[in-house]
Amino acid sequence: MAKKQKKSRSNNIQSETMNNLMMDALMEYIPDSIYFKDLKSRIIRANRACTEKAYGVCVADEAVGKTDFDFFSEEHAKQAYKDEQRIIKTGKPIVDIEEKETWYGKKCRWISSTKMPFYDKNGNIIGTFGISRDISDRKKAEEKIKYLSFHDSLTGLYNRAYFDEELRRLDTARQLPITIVMGDVNGLKVINDAYGHEKGDLFLKKIADILRDTFRKEDIVSRWGGDEFIAILPNAYEKDTKNIVNRIKKMCIERSTADMPLSISIGIASKKLPEEDMDSVLKEAEDKMYKCKLCESKSTNEIIISSLRENLKRGDYRREKHTGRMQQYALTIGKKLKLSNVKLEELKLLMDLHNIGKLALADEIMSKPGRLSNEEWKIIQKLPEIGYRIAESSMILKPIAEAILSHYEWYNGEGYPRGVKGEEIPVLSRISFLVNSYEAMTTDRPYRKKMTRKEVVKEIKRCCGTQFDPNIVKIFLEILEKDPQE
Repeated sequence: MAKKQKKSRSNNIQSETMNNLMMDALMEYIPDSIYFKDLKSRIIRANRACTEKAYGVCVADEAVGKTDFDFFSEEHAKQAYKDEQRIIKTGKPIVDIEEKETWYGKKCRWISSTKMPFYDKNGNIIGTFGISRDISDRKKAEEKIKYLSFHDSLTGLYNRAYFDEELRRLDTARQLPITIVMGDVNGLKVINDAYGHEKGDLFLKKIADILRDTFRKEDIVSRWGGDEFIAILPNAYEKDTKNIVNRIKKMCIERSTADMPLSISIGIASKKLPEEDMDSVLKEAEDKMYKCKLCESKSTNEIIISSLRENLKRGDYRREKHTGRMQQYALTIGKKLKLSNVKLEELKLLMDLHNIGKLALADEIMSKPGRLSNEEWKIIQKLPEIGYRIAESSMILKPIAEAILSHYEWYNGEGYPRGVKGEEIPVLSRISFLVNSYEAMTTDRPYRKKMTRKEVVKEIKRCCGTQFDPNIVKIFLEILEKDPQE
């Protein structure tokens, strides 16, 4: 009997020792925070992960006897104390709750926490114990997903899905009057085609920044579509909204640059009575926006075209006086061909912008001092098609889009990009090609010296009927004979 008792005591000691070892291993190596507290929420024991991550002390004993008020912000410590005292009073645990741990002067973190009542051998509650896991990375990922689900990835404004949800939520009598502001940016397609979509994205971001800076905090500002924006203004009268719109217009002017004139056409409509239909208000704002766009888009296009002209002059070897004379040559030819005033205006525009496609090409190609490689030349041959797309996207340039596309076509059909010939080539292109060829031959370039007037005339005659329209050559040479030497 004594042997059995001795063996039993030995087994109990071994079991207790093993339990202590397991507990020590758990407290030492588990990455989650584990802690035990007494009835007054004072720390009795905490593992290394807890003392280092939560309490910020290297030695576990330094945390013993202290409370959360010694480590965390008062707000967090109060909530933790309240939870623990409720557990002590009711015996009911708190399982798997998400908490934000906050400190003074230290970065906060998110944890998933479980807190339990701590019993003695007689079943009495003598405190609490808990375990918490850092879920900050998961929360960041969730917040990012949530952000992306409600925000436009390019501009950072709310997206259409969020707008629709908020419109339903705010469409109540207590929010009246609700004003809708709808905007459509001017000139985006021209900028996309001329400079590329990266520049177009920057254009949209700049407009979004202006909207973000001008609307009230309580307003819902969203990207409605590709180049459209929309805002919900609860408890806002049209008079107040017009002041916001005026600020938007002013900021567009202030933040415009030479190659990026910022402009947005805006329409406003309000729901003043509960019985009014919100879809009708949206339609009214949209109609006003498009009416405004019809008035503003022409002036915006003119600003953009002026900007394109200026950018085309960069790195240009021609003198202003020289280019003015070339334009005059072209107009004189046009008048002798009895072109209408409308066509003469188009010819004037073409002389400036026939090479507009080069804006979309790499600067290193356009400014290369030497001759182009075969690959670079293939890229240059895309100029007319690029220019055509740019012109097609502009109300002002659209009439000369076909002439830009055909500028490098030869009279005998051996030009590019389509290989059309003779009368199939627009007359404006035939005039511009001849005069611009003359200009190229009479201008110094980094890779060659200019030709004399005599040499140029000889070259034009040689190419008459192949590159150049014979009738236009005849008129041009007559003009040169009467014109003094440059």
